[in-house]
Amino acid sequence: MRRHDLVPDCGACAALCCVATSFERSEDFAFDKPAGVACRYLTRTHRCAIHAELIARGCRGCAAYDCYGAGQRATRAPEHLRHPVFFILRGLHEQLCLLTDAAKLCPPSCGELRAELTAQVEVLDTLSQGDVATLLESQSSLHAKRTRALLWRVGEVLGGRAHWSRSLLNRKD
Repeated sequence: MRRHDLVPDCGACAALCCVATSFERSEDFAFDKPAGVACRYLTRTHRCAIHAELIARGCRGCAAYDCYGAGQRATRAPEHLRHPVFFILRGLHEQLCLLTDAAKLCPPSCGELRAELTAQVEVLDTLSQGDVATLLESQSSLHAKRTRALLWRVGEVLGGRAHWSRSLLNRKD
């Protein structure tokens, strides 16, 4: 079960994923959308006009997208800072989700590793819940490197790179 603060709440968000992100026409997206431009299906009330039909309309990528709760948190930032805050928070929240899952999978015999996972979760929690200025000044790539290293170690303990960690381990910063 995922932590409640890492679950998207579209009702408490200003549809940041529908504006801030970009995508190119592909099998997952029916059209091109540049970053910073509202999706053609976004309503004035910040809701998707075709949400119930995303897959049928060729927007499988939208249906699969997960902000890990970053949208509702970034929506609380001043409007002119929401997009950069959203991207930083989304990365931090994904790391929090992966680290939390890793800690659950890590055997009790790995006390030191479990302690390091807990410490990294605390660092990321503090950062993601802090003020906007601190968040924008943070060096999120350093946190991502630390998270990848911890996930790699958990994967080795579990007998190789585990499926749940591949997306973050293989990502380039």
